[in-house]
Amino acid sequence: MDIKKLKVVIKQRRVSFPTLRIPIIGVGVSFPLNFGYRLPSLQGLDFGARIKSVVAATFILSGVVIAGAVYFAIKGIDPAPIWPQAASYDAARAQKLGLEAIEVGEDIPEDTQQGTMTLQLNIGGARIDEIRFSDMSIGKASGLTDAIKIYSTQSTTIICEKLELIDVEATDFLMSTSTAYSLKIQTTTADGLSISPTLSSDPIKYSFGSTRGALSVPEVSGGTFDRILISAASTSTVGTISFERVKAYGAGITLQDINCGEIVISGTGSESSVYGDGSGINSPSFTVHSSVKVQNSSLVGNVERPVSVR
Repeated sequence: MDIKKLKVVIKQRRVSFPTLRIPIIGVGVSFPLNFGYRLPSLQGLDFGARIKSVVAATFILSGVVIAGAVYFAIKGIDPAPIWPQAASYDAARAQKLGLEAIEVGEDIPEDTQQGTMTLQLNIGGARIDEIRFSDMSIGKASGLTDAIKIYSTQSTTIICEKLELIDVEATDFLMSTSTAYSLKIQTTTADGLSISPTLSSDPIKYSFGSTRGALSVPEVSGGTFDRILISAASTSTVGTISFERVKAYGAGITLQDINCGEIVISGTGSESSVYGDGSGINSPSFTVHSSVKVQNSSLVGNVERPVSVR
């Protein structure tokens, strides 16, 4: 492009552009039009000394508009629940993400069975050092089948070195399709006891070993929930699962498809470990099913009497 002349002259607020020629295409482009522009005079409008106030007011108004836009953009967005708030937590996903501890969960859809205060920990595929609950109140007047449930599917299992229920109260207890190298039920009072595990060489004495790489689940002490669920859709490994001084009502406790080195259910006093729905001792509220396999068992100091946990 051959620019013969390029000069911008500003005089009395008038702007003019020169002729431009483009030899490559043999066309000369000129600007015969007058682009001169004289700013109009606005009669009766004189900001004078108020110009600073006008500018400040403009900035303030802009800030208010932006803040309002941001507010309405985020209004209605609830923060993700943090452990141990009532929600569903995926331990395996947290471990795959390289997290050292369980942190963020997902809200559980509200319905009668799930309840609005359910703490659910999905541990399938995860390796966890300890899961501990203490000094808690669990339950709901109606609509739940379990206040506490630890379970997996029959094609998978929860492998645990030790599972213990110490000074726990609930309306009933059921353990089925599981194994325990050692089963200890001691100083427990129930509205009917039915303990009939099958002696077998199948159970294994599991030992958790190193905690390197294991996910940490912070202990939950105090608080209330409708229920607590620990589930596994794939085989998982846990060092210790412990419930201590946990009181439940409205539903009972279920242990299903778990394999443990040791299971301990006991009370520190004669009335500390109690299970009963008030149906009478001929309809046991505490049951260890024959589908449970054990290498050895210890049943000491247990009492049957009419009990109703409410």
